Amino acid sequence: MIKKYLAAALALTMCVCTFTACAKDSDSSSSSKSSSSSSKADSSSASSEVMTPGSDLIDDGETAETPVPDPALVIDGEEQDISNLVVCTIDGYDVDFDMFRYYYYYTLNRYQSSYGATIDTIKETEGGFDLFLEDVVTSLKQEMVAKELAEENDIALDDADLKSVQEQIDSAKANYDTDEAFQDELKKSYLTPELFETMLKNAALYQKVHDTLFINEGKYATTKEDFKTIVQDPEQFCREIHIMIPYYSQAELDDSTAESYDTMSLSEKVYAKQMAFYQLDEDAQQKAKDKAKELAESLLKEAQETDDFSKLVEKEGYDVGLEDATNGYYISKGSTGYPESLVEAAFALDEDEVSSELTVDETYGYFIIKRLPIDMEYVENNIESMIESYDYPVIEKVYSEYLEKMKVTYFDKWDKITADSVS
Repeated sequence: MIKKYLAAALALTMCVCTFTACAKDSDSSSSSKSSSSSSKADSSSASSEVMTPGSDLIDDGETAETPVPDPALVIDGEEQDISNLVVCTIDGYDVDFDMFRYYYYYTLNRYQSSYGATIDTIKETEGGFDLFLEDVVTSLKQEMVAKELAEENDIALDDADLKSVQEQIDSAKANYDTDEAFQDELKKSYLTPELFETMLKNAALYQKVHDTLFINEGKYATTKEDFKTIVQDPEQFCREIHIMIPYYSQAELDDSTAESYDTMSLSEKVYAKQMAFYQLDEDAQQKAKDKAKELAESLLKEAQETDDFSKLVEKEGYDVGLEDATNGYYISKGSTGYPESLVEAAFALDEDEVSSELTVDETYGYFIIKRLPIDMEYVENNIESMIESYDYPVIEKVYSEYLEKMKVTYFDKWDKITADSVS
């Protein structure tokens, strides 16, 4: 599971790159939208936040285009000259108003999509706007980490990289009949042509830093030979599969949903059950939890007696990551990408042993676990991605350390910015 910092950094890359991928697939070539998708399942979900250009979330979960105002900064009732305004400087990197504004609205969109918070909600919450501005600055600092790492490790975009960036720009422009239409669409995403190019270059540099330092025997990457030793140490790595019986699994469905339930994919079943569970009152939810425990206890006995644990996983489990239970999960000791109780219980088992008792997690529900032998053929075939996953804590630590030591200086009217200042 991608850690929070990496998810945030990649989300910003995606936010720009999805704009370049907009296809001319509608009747009007001047209307192009990007959207984000996320897993509705409880386990092995990854969080991706992508701002939909020129849109605000509305109650029915769809989007409606709203006019984007011209860039402006008003302080103490006076409109400021933003043409050459450096809003802040982060470790020597100047942040102009256009970049600040982009991250301001990016963060606002994230608050709205994640928490339902609007600028009015933030304004009405004591200290809310100050905390919001801190988050904006944190996002800006994250943008600069790759620059710091690149400079310290002599990594730079070459002619091929810059050519690729230009091709992305040209490809994006080709989706619109006129340059004016293209710039209008940029405006809906709080971008200018210059900032759009800068963001694409930053995304390319981030990827180059990642590919150079954190994977493929890079400076911070575990070597393949070391990883092969680590993965075969039962104290450091285990491979497990499990039957997950979440609390929501026993929520009753409405007649219409129940009718089509058997034809749904596992992801759709999980989503239907979740929605049904979260609509229940506290007493009804507790009854569903009790029924889930009864089912889990029954399945525990069956799991200990079966000769085909994988088949039971496929039949009874709700973990969409195990729809194909052949490989299972490879988990390192102390991994934070999985429920702590699951990791502890898996490592406590011997190879080919099934847990003798239920493992409980307050978020996910109940687990019945089987520990499997490490499959070195699988490891050899997937070693790059496995090392990258294994190294996530190291990557996160490196980025966090750079973030913590970054120094920020602000322009003289920063403290006077209010929730009504930026448009």
